[in-house]
Amino acid sequence: MHSYHPRPKRQSLWTALKLVLGIVLVVLVVRGIRWEGLRESWQAIRWLPWGLIIGLRFVVIATRAWRWQVLLRHTPSCPTVGQLTRVLVKAELFNTIMPSTAGGDIYRVVATRSACGTPSATAAVLADRAVGMIVLVLATLAAAFASPWVRQSSLGQIVIAVAVMVILAVCLLWVGRRRVGNWLKSRAEGEEDSDPKPVIAHILDYACALGGYARRPRQLILALILSVLPVAAVVVVMYLLCLSVGAMPGAGDLITVALTITVIALLPVFVGGLGGWEAAAIFMFQQVGVSSSAAVLIAVLGRAVGVVVVLGAGLLYLYDSTRSPASASDD
Repeated sequence: MHSYHPRPKRQSLWTALKLVLGIVLVVLVVRGIRWEGLRESWQAIRWLPWGLIIGLRFVVIATRAWRWQVLLRHTPSCPTVGQLTRVLVKAELFNTIMPSTAGGDIYRVVATRSACGTPSATAAVLADRAVGMIVLVLATLAAAFASPWVRQSSLGQIVIAVAVMVILAVCLLWVGRRRVGNWLKSRAEGEEDSDPKPVIAHILDYACALGGYARRPRQLILALILSVLPVAAVVVVMYLLCLSVGAMPGAGDLITVALTITVIALLPVFVGGLGGWEAAAIFMFQQVGVSSSAAVLIAVLGRAVGVVVVLGAGLLYLYDSTRSPASASDD
């Protein structure tokens, strides 16, 4: 039996390269920043909109838990929205500290497989990720063509922008397919000792669980509708960030920048989007007329929100870890 074994040294090197890439990108975009203006902009920050963002982030997590629960409703012991919200909050921690964007998704599967079965839990997470990505990419492309900044660009720039979006989507799907394939293979081979079914039968169980959504189109349609809410929240969060620093681009440009940098942050070439999100935000906001100092503050405040959410996720994880299994299962 050939089992899948991770390669710690190779993974550590890849993680280090991701961090270096993020740092290099940030350094490149902050060159020439007028630091005196940055200090003035910092003193003028309005903190109330920034505080609202933190609350909005947890509302978005609850909405995503609702979408996830919709995709699990066919399982015998479907968790409640509240239980899945707790899992999603803790998954934010794993998405940040693990050297892969799939860290949180794997944690979600592990947290729900006992109630739903591993094939159904895995299929629900994959379907949840897919419908969310489809709505996000389509919304980004639609916003890009409606943006005054893009419309004023040359045709060549528009073609390049569309090509980049397609390449980003293909990269996400390819890397996700490979990582999930390796994980499913390791799961199937790990179950082979306790189950007489061959490995291919286990893998077919996962495929059948995912294909089962074709027989339940209402679940996918409702999940797609619910995916609009997190995408809209991305724009609202960016609006509040701009409001905090007192720099507001046009509505079309704001929507385009907000959605585009979100897609870029999801690329598996960054650790938790670190560096990629900040560099994209600073660069793109300057292109739509925001001052360089305000663009830097938008990136800093946006990352600070993520840090607060991760700290909350870490505290929740520690709290649940110290409780007895019986009491934890009651939540």
